[in-house]
Amino acid sequence: MFKIWKTKIYNFFSKSINLSLLNAVLILCLIASNSYFQAFCNPTPWATVLLAVCFTNMVLYPFLERSKFLVLTSFINGVSLFVFTYCITFIGFWNYVIIGFFMVGFPGILALVSPFFVAQLIWKNWLKPKSRLAKHSFIAALFICSLSSVYVGIEYRKACSSIEAFKQSGYKEFDPSFMNEKILGVHFIYHTSYCPYDGWRPPKHEPILVIGRWLNGMHDPLDVNLKKRLDIYRQFFPSKTYKFDCSCGIQESASYHNDPIWH
Repeated sequence: MFKIWKTKIYNFFSKSINLSLLNAVLILCLIASNSYFQAFCNPTPWATVLLAVCFTNMVLYPFLERSKFLVLTSFINGVSLFVFTYCITFIGFWNYVIIGFFMVGFPGILALVSPFFVAQLIWKNWLKPKSRLAKHSFIAALFICSLSSVYVGIEYRKACSSIEAFKQSGYKEFDPSFMNEKILGVHFIYHTSYCPYDGWRPPKHEPILVIGRWLNGMHDPLDVNLKKRLDIYRQFFPSKTYKFDCSCGIQESASYHNDPIWH
């Protein structure tokens, strides 16, 4: 009986329209859930564009893999595999906790979506590719993403050295670089890890910052309290927004706006 149902399910989702609709529904559920439970907050602009491309391709690739866009969609699938693997890694241990509550709520089911997408992409593009060129395109995307991550890690390490020099100067001589701004904004603009018990979390999700920290032992070179950090940020980035119209999710929005740190 199980084999029969397994075959029926496989045949059903082997049809492009059915797999496409399934992926679309799952993505919409992820977006709706994240807007409330604030697992990833609001992605920075470049990350928003990347997610939009990956999500759109995830919905359309069952059709595109049978078209002249096969190589392109396979490349984007490689990027998407990296993105969904990043999401699984970011949630970390809580993947297992949430999945443990699979039978008691919707969020538990959603925890399985990223692993499902990862498995789907590996099966379609690595194990059962439509062509050798498509597989090479998929692997090339993974390679480029990996090299980009290494570069980010190196830049984060350089920024750590810059922040150390900044501390040695008595918080006076500061290099306002891209990565330094991200590091200064940690804990009130950019969040760097998922924790369901810390109240409101910073409203922005910057993957470059997160990956840089991962590749440098989660090191935060600016070991000051949140109020001091905010004061430093406002001193060196007076034109940048540090408090936003809303927190990263509905659940803790009131706590974010009413926090005395802003006053």
